Amino acid sequence: MEPEMQAFVDSLRHNLTAEDVVNLEACMDCKMCGEACAWYLVTGDEKLHPTYKTGLIRQIYHRYMTVEGRIGGALGLVPTPTVADLRENMQYFWACTACGRCTLACPSGISIRRIVRLARAAYADSGLSLANPTIRSIIENTDRHRHSFGLTVPQVIGRVGLFLRSEDLEAAVDVHGAEMLFVCPAAGNTKLPDYGIKLIKILNAAGVSYTISPYVIDTGTEIDHIAVHHNLSKQMLEDWEQEADRLGVKKILLVECGCDTRTLYAEASETLGRPFRYPIVSVDALMLDLIKQGRLPVEKTHLKVTLHDPCYATRLSGVGDLSRELLNLVTDNFIEMTPNREYNYCCNGGAGGMRLPENTATRRKISVLKANQIRATNATYVTSPCVVCTLSLEDTCQTYGLAPQGERMALVLFEVVYAAMEQALAKRGELDRMRIPAELRDRDHEFFVAHSIEGRLSMLMQLPEFPALLDWLEHDDIVKRFSKDHPQVYELLQAWREVVTAPKRRSTIAD
Repeated sequence: MEPEMQAFVDSLRHNLTAEDVVNLEACMDCKMCGEACAWYLVTGDEKLHPTYKTGLIRQIYHRYMTVEGRIGGALGLVPTPTVADLRENMQYFWACTACGRCTLACPSGISIRRIVRLARAAYADSGLSLANPTIRSIIENTDRHRHSFGLTVPQVIGRVGLFLRSEDLEAAVDVHGAEMLFVCPAAGNTKLPDYGIKLIKILNAAGVSYTISPYVIDTGTEIDHIAVHHNLSKQMLEDWEQEADRLGVKKILLVECGCDTRTLYAEASETLGRPFRYPIVSVDALMLDLIKQGRLPVEKTHLKVTLHDPCYATRLSGVGDLSRELLNLVTDNFIEMTPNREYNYCCNGGAGGMRLPENTATRRKISVLKANQIRATNATYVTSPCVVCTLSLEDTCQTYGLAPQGERMALVLFEVVYAAMEQALAKRGELDRMRIPAELRDRDHEFFVAHSIEGRLSMLMQLPEFPALLDWLEHDDIVKRFSKDHPQVYELLQAWREVVTAPKRRSTIAD
């Protein structure tokens, strides 16, 4: 057996459960799963049919992992898949979001997404997935930077800090004994950190005890669901736990990501070989509780909104009703799309659909189903609790002309909540509640400097690489986008540059 095939088979053998074997054996090849798969329904491409992918894994299983297959293969009676077959077909395991909708149509209830996930892990374990430049970058960036897009801690903290300080806002950083540890997924702090600060405002206004880590800057969703690299995924989960231990928090706050919901509610136990050690609190469940408790004032907006169900949160984790309850508290014009909940079509962006550029043309083509769903509601906005879904939905809205050119139509769910909160706070004259987090209120100056965003930025200014960070921020597209509504951001950047060129004034950013 070729070395790569041996490693591929060894990975399957290690990860296959008894249920997985039943899934592989039970398929009747009836093809009904294709009736639920958007990628197959729109394209009609047999290589995008769910059974095309599972068929290859079944062949490998039967040939190399059963007695009949080993004997039949030796006699030339059973087909023998080769490494060349693995390489030729690898692309199809990522031309799929592993959304699980196909299982709803399967008369045997086979988890095809599970087989796809097993295959991705085997490609990682055999080293074959490194041939794809995007998957390679996710693996290498996670290994080197613990951030799948390759951003560094100064870049993540510096950019978020720039946005917060531009609005005279603060966030709690490295606070020992806070109730919750807030870690943003890489897609969030890479693609929409300017919108993400609205979530910080919500937590501040409600008096939530949280802290941001100055070390853990990614949740590991891409290494878990795109690369399916179990070793690195395990390290990322352990990083969370160790940072929670160090900070003495009680809970982990899960924000902005459907895939992370699935990871922490289901996949983590398999990856770690034990349950994740900390309770998980979904930010949407938290916002719902805060509103019900009266800690987060809201006034219903008139935003005409429809909801996209993230596959990994609704179909695969069962939290779809939570989003609806929350929306009904913050807008009086919520419209369901059809189909919805677990039967909703995938946004086609998650688990690699959007991240791999070679999928772009196909992804946009099949997203006509999602575009038609949105168009039929006649909604002004479409929202989702998942940042990757939101990014994909915005691309779909622009591709199919649902939104005016250059205007956003897709919002993360917390942005809809924020609109209702801001309206309520403005009416009460309490907008200042958003400025300072609970953990920084009534603290002495020394504590504030050590644990505020302002203080953390002062620390960054002492680094020799800070001028390079300033250059990066000044040319960053997200900063440019933020500056359209916050032109003062470049004035702040200039002030920082003046600080670092005058050594005697490096002690504070307030200058």
